[in-house]
Amino acid sequence: MKTILPLIVLLPCWVFGQDLKKSEFSISLGYMFEGEMYADEFDAYFSVGETILIRAEYDYYLSDYIGIGPYYTLGFPFYSTYYEEVTMNEFGAVIKGRFPVGEQLTIKPGVYFGYRAYSGDAYLGVDPGNGMGLNVSVAAQYNLKGKIKPFVDLGILTQPSGGNDETNITYGPTFQMNFGITF
Repeated sequence: MKTILPLIVLLPCWVFGQDLKKSEFSISLGYMFEGEMYADEFDAYFSVGETILIRAEYDYYLSDYIGIGPYYTLGFPFYSTYYEEVTMNEFGAVIKGRFPVGEQLTIKPGVYFGYRAYSGDAYLGVDPGNGMGLNVSVAAQYNLKGKIKPFVDLGILTQPSGGNDETNITYGPTFQMNFGITF
Protein backbone atom coordinates (compact mmCIF):
# COMPACT_ATOMS: atom_id res chain seq x y z
CA MET A 1 0.00 0.00 0.00
CA LYS A 2 2.90 2.36 0.75
CA THR A 3 4.17 2.09 -2.82
CA ILE A 4 0.78 2.12 -4.51
CA LEU A 5 -0.47 5.36 -2.92
CA PRO A 6 2.38 7.57 -4.30
CA LEU A 7 1.85 6.06 -7.75
CA ILE A 8 -1.85 6.89 -7.62
CA VAL A 9 -1.02 10.48 -6.61
CA LEU A 10 1.53 10.84 -9.44
CA LEU A 11 -0.66 9.12 -12.07
CA PRO A 12 -2.10 12.43 -13.43
CA CYS A 13 1.45 13.50 -14.33
CA TRP A 14 1.63 10.71 -16.91
CA VAL A 15 -2.04 10.41 -17.91
CA PHE A 16 -2.39 14.08 -18.85
CA GLY A 17 0.97 14.41 -20.60
CA GLN A 18 2.15 17.76 -21.91
CA ASP A 19 4.25 18.60 -24.93
CA LEU A 20 7.50 19.48 -23.12
CA LYS A 21 10.09 21.61 -24.91
CA LYS A 22 13.79 20.73 -24.78
CA SER A 23 14.78 24.30 -23.84
CA GLU A 24 13.01 27.31 -22.31
CA PHE A 25 13.85 30.98 -21.76
CA SER A 26 12.11 32.92 -19.00
CA ILE A 27 12.06 36.44 -17.61
CA SER A 28 10.51 37.50 -14.34
CA LEU A 29 9.93 40.47 -12.09
CA GLY A 30 9.82 39.93 -8.37
CA TYR A 31 10.48 41.19 -4.89
CA MET A 32 13.06 40.27 -2.25
CA PHE A 33 11.62 40.84 1.20
CA GLU A 34 13.64 42.19 4.13
CA GLY A 35 16.07 39.80 5.75
CA GLU A 36 18.89 39.87 8.22
CA MET A 37 22.59 39.83 7.33
CA TYR A 38 25.48 39.19 9.67
CA ALA A 39 28.75 41.18 9.60
CA ASP A 40 31.39 38.95 11.19
CA GLU A 41 34.01 41.55 12.20
CA PHE A 42 31.39 43.76 13.85
CA ASP A 43 29.53 40.81 15.40
CA ALA A 44 26.32 42.59 14.44
CA TYR A 45 23.17 42.01 12.40
CA PHE A 46 21.89 44.46 9.78
CA SER A 47 19.02 44.62 7.28
CA VAL A 48 19.23 43.40 3.72
CA GLY A 49 16.66 43.19 0.94
CA GLU A 50 13.47 45.11 0.20
CA THR A 51 14.15 45.28 -3.51
CA ILE A 52 12.69 44.59 -6.91
CA LEU A 53 14.33 41.60 -8.62
CA ILE A 54 14.66 41.11 -12.37
CA ARG A 55 15.70 37.61 -13.48
CA ALA A 56 16.47 36.07 -16.87
CA GLU A 57 17.12 32.36 -17.19
CA TYR A 58 17.68 29.72 -19.86
CA ASP A 59 16.92 26.07 -19.05
CA TYR A 60 18.07 23.17 -21.21
CA TYR A 61 16.33 19.93 -20.26
CA LEU A 62 18.51 16.82 -20.27
CA SER A 63 15.33 14.75 -19.91
CA ASP A 64 11.65 15.56 -19.50
CA TYR A 65 12.18 16.08 -15.77
CA ILE A 66 15.62 17.65 -15.15
CA GLY A 67 17.34 20.66 -16.69
CA ILE A 68 20.35 22.92 -16.27
CA GLY A 69 21.22 26.38 -17.46
CA PRO A 70 22.52 29.87 -16.70
CA TYR A 71 20.66 32.69 -14.96
CA TYR A 72 21.15 36.40 -14.20
CA THR A 73 19.44 38.42 -11.45
CA LEU A 74 19.51 42.19 -10.97
CA GLY A 75 18.40 43.90 -7.77
CA PHE A 76 18.90 47.09 -5.74
CA PRO A 77 18.73 45.95 -2.09
CA PHE A 78 18.97 47.99 1.04
CA TYR A 79 22.32 46.75 2.35
CA SER A 80 22.91 47.40 6.07
CA THR A 81 23.19 50.77 7.74
CA TYR A 82 26.42 51.61 5.91
CA TYR A 83 25.17 51.42 2.33
CA GLU A 84 21.76 52.92 1.72
CA GLU A 85 21.29 51.08 -1.55
CA VAL A 86 23.55 49.05 -3.80
CA THR A 87 23.27 47.32 -7.14
CA MET A 88 23.30 43.53 -6.94
CA ASN A 89 24.31 41.52 -10.01
CA GLU A 90 24.10 37.76 -9.66
CA PHE A 91 24.91 35.22 -12.32
CA GLY A 92 25.36 31.49 -12.13
CA ALA A 93 23.88 28.08 -12.86
CA VAL A 94 20.50 26.55 -12.08
CA ILE A 95 19.47 22.92 -11.74
CA LYS A 96 15.74 22.69 -12.33
CA GLY A 97 13.15 19.94 -12.14
CA ARG A 98 10.00 19.91 -14.28
CA PHE A 99 6.93 17.93 -13.26
CA PRO A 100 3.72 18.22 -15.32
CA VAL A 101 0.57 18.07 -13.22
CA GLY A 102 -2.47 17.77 -15.44
CA GLU A 103 -2.76 19.35 -18.87
CA GLN A 104 -2.01 22.95 -17.95
CA LEU A 105 0.15 23.07 -14.81
CA THR A 106 3.86 22.35 -14.39
CA ILE A 107 5.70 22.47 -11.06
CA LYS A 108 9.36 23.48 -11.42
CA PRO A 109 11.63 23.33 -8.33
CA GLY A 110 15.10 24.83 -8.78
CA VAL A 111 18.42 25.28 -7.01
CA TYR A 112 20.53 28.29 -8.03
CA PHE A 113 24.32 28.58 -7.44
CA GLY A 114 25.81 31.95 -8.33
CA TYR A 115 28.33 34.71 -7.87
CA ARG A 116 26.77 37.83 -6.34
CA ALA A 117 28.57 41.15 -6.93
CA TYR A 118 27.52 44.36 -5.18
CA SER A 119 28.45 47.82 -6.39
CA GLY A 120 27.69 51.25 -5.04
CA ASP A 121 29.25 54.16 -3.22
CA ALA A 122 32.04 53.05 -0.94
CA TYR A 123 31.46 53.79 2.74
CA LEU A 124 34.69 55.04 4.35
CA GLY A 125 36.60 53.66 1.34
CA VAL A 126 35.14 50.14 1.63
CA ASP A 127 33.15 48.69 -1.27
CA PRO A 128 29.96 46.68 -0.57
CA GLY A 129 31.74 43.47 -1.63
CA ASN A 130 30.55 40.23 -3.20
CA GLY A 131 29.31 36.82 -2.20
CA MET A 132 28.09 33.38 -3.11
CA GLY A 133 24.39 33.16 -3.91
CA LEU A 134 22.63 29.93 -2.99
CA ASN A 135 18.92 30.16 -3.77
CA VAL A 136 16.01 27.72 -3.87
CA SER A 137 12.61 28.21 -5.49
CA VAL A 138 9.49 26.43 -6.70
CA ALA A 139 7.59 27.75 -9.71
CA ALA A 140 4.03 26.95 -10.72
CA GLN A 141 3.77 27.44 -14.49
CA TYR A 142 0.44 27.68 -16.30
CA ASN A 143 0.67 26.21 -19.80
CA LEU A 144 -1.46 28.11 -22.26
CA LYS A 145 -2.12 26.81 -25.77
CA GLY A 146 0.34 29.37 -27.22
CA LYS A 147 4.08 29.76 -26.76
CA ILE A 148 3.97 32.08 -23.71
CA LYS A 149 3.55 30.43 -20.31
CA PRO A 150 3.03 32.60 -17.20
CA PHE A 151 4.35 31.47 -13.82
CA VAL A 152 4.66 32.42 -10.17
CA ASP A 153 7.90 31.56 -8.39
CA LEU A 154 8.33 31.45 -4.58
CA GLY A 155 11.65 30.87 -2.90
CA ILE A 156 14.52 32.03 -0.75
CA LEU A 157 17.81 33.82 -1.38
CA THR A 158 20.84 33.22 0.85
CA GLN A 159 24.47 34.27 0.99
CA PRO A 160 26.43 31.61 2.90
CA SER A 161 29.77 33.33 2.22
CA GLY A 162 30.97 36.71 1.06
CA GLY A 163 31.87 40.14 2.25
CA ASN A 164 34.23 43.02 1.57
CA ASP A 165 37.75 44.11 2.61
CA GLU A 166 36.56 44.89 6.14
CA THR A 167 34.30 41.99 7.12
CA ASN A 168 32.63 38.73 6.11
CA ILE A 169 28.96 39.30 5.28
CA THR A 170 26.45 36.44 5.20
CA TYR A 171 22.69 36.15 5.35
CA GLY A 172 20.27 33.33 5.81
CA PRO A 173 17.02 32.57 4.03
CA THR A 174 15.32 35.71 2.75
CA PHE A 175 11.92 35.24 1.09
CA GLN A 176 11.44 36.22 -2.57
CA MET A 177 8.51 36.05 -4.96
CA ASN A 178 8.57 36.45 -8.77
CA PHE A 179 6.00 36.63 -11.55
CA GLY A 180 7.12 35.94 -15.09
CA ILE A 181 6.69 34.34 -18.46
CA THR A 182 8.42 31.44 -20.17
CA PHE A 183 8.95 31.14 -23.91
